[in-house]
Amino acid sequence: MLISPTPEALHPAPKAPETEELPRDIRLRWQAMVSLLRTLLDVPVAFVYCGSGPEADTVVISRDDSAPWPHDGAAARDMGINVAASGRPLVVEGIPSAHGHRKSPAASHGFAACLAEPLRRPDGGTYGALCVMDTAANSFAHRALVTEFRHTMETHLALMETRQALADEEQKADALAEQLARETHTDPLTGLLHRCTFADRFHQEIARHKRAHHPLSLILCNLDHFRQYNTAMGRTRGDTLLVTLAGLFKGRLRAHDLVWRWGGDEFLLLLPDTPLMGAVEVVESIRHIVEATTENEPDPRVTLSAGATNLAPEETQDACLNRCNSLLKAAKAKGRNCVILG
Repeated sequence: MLISPTPEALHPAPKAPETEELPRDIRLRWQAMVSLLRTLLDVPVAFVYCGSGPEADTVVISRDDSAPWPHDGAAARDMGINVAASGRPLVVEGIPSAHGHRKSPAASHGFAACLAEPLRRPDGGTYGALCVMDTAANSFAHRALVTEFRHTMETHLALMETRQALADEEQKADALAEQLARETHTDPLTGLLHRCTFADRFHQEIARHKRAHHPLSLILCNLDHFRQYNTAMGRTRGDTLLVTLAGLFKGRLRAHDLVWRWGGDEFLLLLPDTPLMGAVEVVESIRHIVEATTENEPDPRVTLSAGATNLAPEETQDACLNRCNSLLKAAKAKGRNCVILG
């Protein structure tokens, strides 16, 4: 007797919805469930198919040793693919006598009856199929049991997708938090560190400096005549110059060196493990590049002034910063476009 009027359901059909690999915990649960279902229905084969096309295999199967299970799994694939693709249940009580099924892979491998129900996602789409197969004619009087098992598996699928959705949301939240931290801690124009991060980073470096007894250099830089340049050339040109200078700092500093945009046209460099003369060499090379870059600009031409110092033993952050600022003022007073150390 043929209950489902779909003889195509055991023959090649449209590609089933693509699926991701089942998590191990769900696979283990389903393995136990199909084994129990096969025992309760007293059939030789029960399986869950999760398909992504004709090349896919059944993923969870329970069968007894006498079941005529083909090596290539053709019967399972054909049934699973078609039921998943059609989204309709299939019940064939007598495959050899059912019109349209006598030459199906299931019949050719000795199966006489089959029952399959599509597994549905929470959104209504199909994910695969729960199937049982028998070598004798079977009316599947306890079909309601298969339906209950299917509902349980669909609950597992819903939980899996909810868990994945939560993981995706957590990943988005982490990315947003990282973005907010980056925006808070870095200057949006130049990408350099924001001034608000200085105290914590400086204290970390002071602690390391005291443990290792290595030199720690601090340099405060300022662009000479930048305000006049910004007014004369426009803010866009001024921003471009600031970004260029930030790139010079990044290109000439080491990975563990730190540079902050300290103000509109001021930059602060912290160079761990660097003696004062080494710090001066770094900032002098940048000063020469700025000088060459703005050589053909109208007067007053933008140049770079800087004050450089080393952290003294037991010196506080404020004392070191104040000395650095005084050295920068001295460079300005000397005529700009120079580096004063002290």
